[in-house]
Amino acid sequence: MKKSSLAAMLLALSACSGESGPSPSPAADEAQPPTDAAPVAPPAVKAKARAVEEKNELLEFTYGWPGEAAAIPGLNARLESELERDRAEALGMAREDRAARPPEAPFHGHYLAKEWKSYGDTPHLLSLAAQVATFTGGAHGNTLFDSILWDRTLGRAIKPADLFTDPAVAFATISGAYCAALDRERVEKRQEPLPLEGEDWLIGCPSLAQQAIVPVDGDGDSRFELLRVLIPPYEAGPYVEGTYEVDVPVTDPVRGLIKPDYRTVF
Repeated sequence: MKKSSLAAMLLALSACSGESGPSPSPAADEAQPPTDAAPVAPPAVKAKARAVEEKNELLEFTYGWPGEAAAIPGLNARLESELERDRAEALGMAREDRAARPPEAPFHGHYLAKEWKSYGDTPHLLSLAAQVATFTGGAHGNTLFDSILWDRTLGRAIKPADLFTDPAVAFATISGAYCAALDRERVEKRQEPLPLEGEDWLIGCPSLAQQAIVPVDGDGDSRFELLRVLIPPYEAGPYVEGTYEVDVPVTDPVRGLIKPDYRTVF
């Protein structure tokens, strides 16, 4: 995702205003196309899920990730580091908020809740996403999304765009189905017919490349059949509409744009 730091992100949310790893190595592009044989099951989970729950007068903090992530040393270390960073930044913001308030303005404790979940565990890729719930002293809490796509072969996270031979073409191909599915969800929430009317931010289609995109293995067969686009409040509608989760099927045209090295798990 496009995040510089949790502190900057939370400060923006408190004012009620409106992924990602390095690119894969050239070897990933040059890999020989594998067969389309059914993939073997991912390694059995041998680690416990991680869960942290803390509460004091400044901050209520909950954080966790599943055993599938804890079983991968490099990924587990990354998540432990992010936990410590996010807790320290959230505590620092809460202290600053309390110190800056005049006596007549009561301080309300902040909170940060981030729970990673597995959306698919295959021999090659582990797909994770987290909903991040925050309150930083503003009018109300807010929600963000984060995602990690872990390449077991490379031993690091990759971007969703790294799945495709040509990300621009792939996103253009996917966008039609994505925008149509988003509008169907808007119609359901708003109880309004198509075509939708209103300002562009209410009826436009948020850039696919700027959202959290999560491959989903819904039936547990070690293949991803969906790309789920997670959209936070304010991105596709007013706060009252909450979040949007838009599913785009991995059709044959989409699958044909996936790099051969990843195609066996789609």
